[in-house]
Amino acid sequence: MAEALELEVFALALGPLGANCFIVILGDQALVVDPGDEADTIIAAFDELGFAPQAILVTHGHFDHFGAVNPLAAKYSVPVYVGVEDVAQMREPGLGPLVGFEVDPVKHDGIITLSGEQQIDLFVPVTAIPTPGHSLGSYTFAIGGHLFCGDLIFNGSVGRTDLQGGSIDMLLNSVSVLLRRFEPDTVVHCGHGPDTSLGRELALNPFMEPLRYDPGHHW
Repeated sequence: MAEALELEVFALALGPLGANCFIVILGDQALVVDPGDEADTIIAAFDELGFAPQAILVTHGHFDHFGAVNPLAAKYSVPVYVGVEDVAQMREPGLGPLVGFEVDPVKHDGIITLSGEQQIDLFVPVTAIPTPGHSLGSYTFAIGGHLFCGDLIFNGSVGRTDLQGGSIDMLLNSVSVLLRRFEPDTVVHCGHGPDTSLGRELALNPFMEPLRYDPGHHW
């Protein structure tokens, strides 16, 4: 179990789909999770803080979670971490045009691809845990006792699994990994909507019913 750190976590709901971008701060150091849109808003937040982010973490390669990567990476010259299976979706227009949005492909040379579980050594240790289901390359980032899960889990729901690389079986398996590994009161920062906790979702989320009754099963 990772020891809980005194992190500050600020959420910005950005873009037409209201995807959550998280700024994670410890002292005068920070990182960004899922800068999906409105780069000017994110940059203004760092101007107010008075320091720059050290890295960008992308939970998965859907346009509403990486739309501001280009301008942020160019301004701050920081690495961008994303699952290897989802890199192609960031390098190309991906899902954006299919749903009527113009999206700039990510051209940043500093993309670092994640494969399997990895430890990312920043100002705070980041454990990158593969949690496919919403997309094939989805990751959950465990940072100082907080989980940033993208569109894996929502408050009362889960991410859709009918897009390319999605699978409800994989999603349930990914959630079960987190449930076995982390305490029920672990805070979950979702890709859309309010925060929740693992225990709350296991108890109340209707999509978690199979995990309540057969937690050891592998779908």
